[in-house]
Parts: sequence; C-alpha cells; structure tokens
Amino acid sequence: MTMHVDVRSETFRDKVLGCWIGKNCGGTLGTPLEEGWGRDEPFDVWWYPELQSGGLPNDDLEMQLVWLAALRDVGPELRAADLATYWLDHIGYNFDEYGLSKTNLRLGLRPPVSGAFNNWFVDCMGCPIRSEVWACVTPGHPRIAARYAYEDAICDHAGGESVYGELFNAALESAAFVVEDRDLLLDIATSYVPQDSATRRAIDAARAAHAEGVDWVTARRRVIDAAPSKVAQYSPINLGFQVIGWLYGKDFGEAMCITVNCGYDTDSSGGTIGSWLGVRAGLSNLPEKWTEPFGMGLSTNESWGGVRHLSDGARGIPGDVPELTDEIVRQAERVLLHHGVRLRDGAFDVDVADLYADDAVRELWSRPVTSVSGGTASHAISVDYGPTPVVRPGEDVVYDVAVTSHLSDPVRAVVSAVVPGGWRAPEPVELVLDPHATSATKLALPGPARAAIARTNPVLVSVQVDHMPVVPPVPAPLVGAQAWRVLTGDAGVVDGPADLPDRSAAGPAWREIAVDGNELPLESLRGAGDVVLQTFLQAFAQQQVRLAVDASVAVTVWADGEQVIDLPGGRMIRPSYGSTGDVGATLDLAEGFHEVVVRFRFDGAAEGASPALAHVLLFSADRLKHGDVTLGRTTFPWDD
Repeated sequence: MTMHVDVRSETFRDKVLGCWIGKNCGGTLGTPLEEGWGRDEPFDVWWYPELQSGGLPNDDLEMQLVWLAALRDVGPELRAADLATYWLDHIGYNFDEYGLSKTNLRLGLRPPVSGAFNNWFVDCMGCPIRSEVWACVTPGHPRIAARYAYEDAICDHAGGESVYGELFNAALESAAFVVEDRDLLLDIATSYVPQDSATRRAIDAARAAHAEGVDWVTARRRVIDAAPSKVAQYSPINLGFQVIGWLYGKDFGEAMCITVNCGYDTDSSGGTIGSWLGVRAGLSNLPEKWTEPFGMGLSTNESWGGVRHLSDGARGIPGDVPELTDEIVRQAERVLLHHGVRLRDGAFDVDVADLYADDAVRELWSRPVTSVSGGTASHAISVDYGPTPVVRPGEDVVYDVAVTSHLSDPVRAVVSAVVPGGWRAPEPVELVLDPHATSATKLALPGPARAAIARTNPVLVSVQVDHMPVVPPVPAPLVGAQAWRVLTGDAGVVDGPADLPDRSAAGPAWREIAVDGNELPLESLRGAGDVVLQTFLQAFAQQQVRLAVDASVAVTVWADGEQVIDLPGGRMIRPSYGSTGDVGATLDLAEGFHEVVVRFRFDGAAEGASPALAHVLLFSADRLKHGDVTLGRTTFPWDD
C-alpha cells in the first residue's frame, strides 16, 4: 500500500499543528498530577485541573524547541555529540537523569557514556517525551525518525529502557502522518522495540487486555504487573499507559483522560497521547473544547532559568505554535532530502512496508554504551572504556580500540594516547590495517598514583596512519574515583568523629576504597555493626554546596565534626539532585580540605535481610541544583 505526503501542503501543516497543540493539551492535563512515586489506584480526572494561556510550562515541549534549534543550526547530520553542547548551553534544570547526565557531560564524558554512567534513572521518561520533533521532520519515515531519536536518547539514557520508549514514540508519530489505523500504527511502532524488553512487555500487556475486552482499569493493573516499578517516571509502565489511552479512548478528550488517570508520569504520558492523536487527526479535527483554552502560545520555564537562552540567542526559537510549525516545515524538507528521499515540489510517496523497523534500526538496540568514536574519511576509530570510565589509583586503564580502514591498500597505523601530567603514557601499539576491514587492539594506560588523579582526567587516543594526513584524536577522558576509607573491624558505638582513630592521617584502622560514582558499595561493607566511612572534599575557593545522602538504612553525617544529617532507615531511595531535599544539608566551605564522616546503622537487621543502598550527591544550593564538578574528591589531605 502506497501513501502520499506533501510537506508543503496544508494537510501536513495541520497535522504538525495538531501534534504540538495536542501535546500541550495532554501535558497541561497531566502536569498538576505528576508525583515522584506511582500510586496503587488510578486518578479520576476528566478536565484540566489547572489552566493558563499557552498551557503549563513543561520540559516535554520546551526541550524540543532546543533540539529544533540544534537541527536548524547544525543541520541534518546532527548527532548526540552536537546535542550535548545544546544540553549544557540551554537546559538549566537538573531533574533526575537530566542532572546526572549533565554532570557527566561537565566532567568531560561524551554520549553515550554520559547517559549510561552513574545514572540511576536510565529507565525513566526523560527522553521518550522528546520524540515529536524527530517525527515531525521525518513524516512517513519512522526509520529516519528513529535514528535521530536514538542520538537524542543516548545523551541521558544510554543502555536503558527509555531508549526503546523514544524509538517507539518517534516511530508511531512519524507513521501517523500517513496511517490512521490504531492497531496498524501500534504494529509499526512495536517493531522498533526489542521483544525481550520491559517496554515491549508493557505494550503487549495493554494490547492483550484490550483484545480480551477487559476495562481500562484492569488493563492498567496488567501493565503494572508486566513491568513493575514504584518510580513514577519508569518508562515501560508509562508507555503501557499511553497504549491504554490510545486503545480505550473513544475520542481525543477521553483518550487523554484515561491515559492520565492511569497515573504515574502523568504530564509525560498525557502529552504524548495528545501528540499521537493530534498528528493522526490534525488540528482542524481536534475538539475545540480541549484546544481553545490555550490559543497558539508557547509557555516555557525560561523566566527562572529552567531553560536558557531561548529568546536572547542570536537566532532565537519560535514564539508560538504557528512559528514552530513554520520551522518544522522548513526542516522537514531539508532532512528528508539529506536522507535521500526523492521529493517532487515537497511531495513523495511511501509504502507501508517501509514504515516497519529494519536491520539498521535493530542494530541500534545492541550498540555499546561504553564506546566513543571518531575518525575521518580514511578510517573510523572506536574507543571502548569497558566496564567503567573511571580511573582508580594504581589500576591500569585498558581501552579497546577498533580501527576500520576505508582505504584500498593495506597500511600501517600506530595507536597511542596523550595523558595528563604526572601519568605515564601507554606503550604505542602498531596495527596493520587491511583494506575495508576492522583491526582491534588494547591500549593499556599504567595506573596513576592517587595524588595525580583529578575529577576530570583528559585522555586523547590517537590513531596515526603512515603517510596520511594527521587526524584529530578521539577524546576518551576518565573520571577520577572518589577517595573514601572505611573503618575496619567492629566499629562498635561511634557517636561522632571524635570517637574515630587516625582521623587526619593514614592508619591501620582504616581500609581505603575507590568509589566510581554516587552509589557507595554499602551492601558489600555490611557486617555485624555500624558501617563508618570517611571522605574529604577539597574546595579550591570559598564555596557553598548541598550534600545529600540518600540511603535505605539509618544514616548520620558529620561535616568538619558537626552533625548535619541524621535520618532513620526504611526509606525508598530516589537519588537525584531534586529529590533529596529532606536528606541533605547545605555546607559553607572555605578553601581547603573538609572532612565528611558517614555512619550507617542497620538497626539489628540480619545481614542480607534487605538491600542496603546509599548514594552521596553534591550539588549547588540554588534552585537549579547543578551537580558539583569543582570540588576535589579524589585524594586525601595526606597524599603526596
């Protein structure tokens, strides 16, 4: 079956308008109901709980204004590395995975490593909600939409279920420009999701429940059972809720309300179902009852810094939905031409068979999330970190380097690395590159001393081919492991730092440990008594910082000998910068080292009775809560 699309037509423009107005409707419906944890029971809301002109500001929509600007500025070859720059330049807030991945970017890590490392929220909704822009610039071409969605997703969710969620949403929305049948659209979109994923289980559970004829409340329970989680932003559950609204809703308003009434991440799922229906129907076919309250305005969080430099940049962003649609129309033609779509005065035909995922899409599912790449027309370079992008004292770092030659003759190449001052460079490795083939080797960096490790440690991996122009190296920076030490033996009663031996020097009472990210290895340290740890924060200038310890067991924290946190156990942790207001304290730090002592108490629970979890977070004390990357955390005061 062949379908026709004309990106210069009023029909296309109407569908794009419907996408964004529909998203505004659903997002506004769900925003007042959003919570951090999922409710057991559904909501019962059938009209907007809160209204304002232009809709309620929401990251789901305004971040896509930034991505559209990136596409406009960079062009159709836009990649994750380009989006990383726009993240840091334009995204101010630090909700959940946004903040953790932005900290990784500020530490020098590149996508996809920035999205995978030290990210508790890798399976959450931050990227499935950003799919519409990719669909709108690739109408009727979900395979192309999926490529952009993947580049977007890996910035802050690499390796997580959320990647599948964004692929699914982008594919359905792109296909909805040419297909109206609900089940066919679900078949197409589902082909973009691995069969063995939690996302697929949730979607299939919703479809099976509808096919059996049970009500939507029962379908909701089946989705929760298929992909259980209490975290409200868990992507698979919310994808299932979207499908419930899509299948059970008899019209635009009912579909949005059923989706939102399923609960959990209500603004995200509500906004997405609104955009699905808006693309399929077009704005002219959406009920005025639901769309009239907003007009054509766009509301953002720029006034307080949630998003930045949207209106004060050299080129700015669209000011309302018609301007947004104008830019989408311009970029759609540009993108489609770049990807080889044959346009005739803006029009093209597409076959339904070409809407389903192909091998190139399925290859995205298994791409490594620990690898960064570079190269030129002569050869491509892949540098894989292995298990972690962290360097620990005295431990070698081994990169897996793969070089693919695009040349027609065999050539010799040398693989080497430039390392920070005070480190020993690795021995260069020689490779023979066969024509149009891939050669692999390991590049081992000798483990540096702890005193030589910083928070960010720039490493440049170079592949130089004989008698060819010098090409740029591949940045593969390493994050310095945090220096902690744990009190050995039975800690007994520790009422404060004064009870600790050798507080200011190395000593036999302590065992030093290197910690990769925010999570402490608390379960492995658990014994008969309390677990007591010590670390030091090094301020290079006077600084105020927020310290939070999000733990599932009782915890007490002292900073420079003063108790600053004391909390009971039994908490469900949610270790993000924005979710730790009740487990943190503000520290005013003078220049120099500052001792932090943390005591975990298990209140007599048997060893192994339940997981002992603890995350330590440091972030700015202002409203935006930026993850801290300036304090020294990799050394002890007595290190040479």
